[in-house]
Amino acid sequence: MDTPRRAELAMKVLNHAIVGDADEAMRLMGEIAANSDGKQMFGVCCGFANSAQQTLVQLFGQPAQESLWVLAAPDPAGGPTPPAHTFALRFVTAWCNRDLPTCQALYIAATLASGEEYAHSVSALIGLTVHLARVAAEELAADSEKPAQHPHAAPRSGPRPR
Repeated sequence: MDTPRRAELAMKVLNHAIVGDADEAMRLMGEIAANSDGKQMFGVCCGFANSAQQTLVQLFGQPAQESLWVLAAPDPAGGPTPPAHTFALRFVTAWCNRDLPTCQALYIAATLASGEEYAHSVSALIGLTVHLARVAAEELAADSEKPAQHPHAAPRSGPRPR
């Protein structure tokens, strides 16, 4: 499988997952995995993280040059965060902060885990990316139902990257 085909299938994975067709998303992800080596799968994970980053920018805007992105795990009072979800949060955060060595270290750690744990880590990365895309779509839909803002009104406030 060549890189353009791999990228096309990766985007189809996200599109199917966004609309709730998990079976087709996982079938396509299986096809990607079966035809990719570790380096190529790292590239796929970076593509998912890049999609997540684009969505974060759409939601919160571009951070200032000296700022860093931070993604928080769920409240620990609800129980420990599964390792796969921690991987996804850390991988996307590292990607958004242009910390490729950390992305590589996280990916290597995931590959050294069991095959099932590795698959869960990649699935959690897909899940996080899809979750962000759904939140963005809901926010855009809600914004489209509001009356247009006066051109001299203050810009929309809300959470910003730190």
